[in-house]
Amino acid sequence: MFTRLRPVLLSLLLVLSSCAQLGIAPAKSFDQKLAYAEQVDTAVLSASTSALRAGQITSADQQQVITLADQAKGLIDAAKALSTTDPTGASAKLALATAVLTQLQTYLNSRKGK
Repeated sequence: MFTRLRPVLLSLLLVLSSCAQLGIAPAKSFDQKLAYAEQVDTAVLSASTSALRAGQITSADQQQVITLADQAKGLIDAAKALSTTDPTGASAKLALATAVLTQLQTYLNSRKGK
């Protein structure tokens, strides 16, 4: 059972560490986590545009970031829709979306100054 929880725990650790990087307080309730994920999605899209303009990523890189961010937004929307009927499933989708967005933010941050 622990091996099934390991990826979820790793994702949560990544989310918590990214909160500090973004200057956003860690979310506690589902609604707070949902708002946080939506904020990160917006931040990733904005950061990808800035990175492209600064020559830190290529247009192909930006398109991949946008595609992944759009997929994460789909997970966020699905989590929102499931929140009342399947809270566990909604939380899982939201955690996955947040983990994807956090990794995209980490990638964009790694390209700064290049």
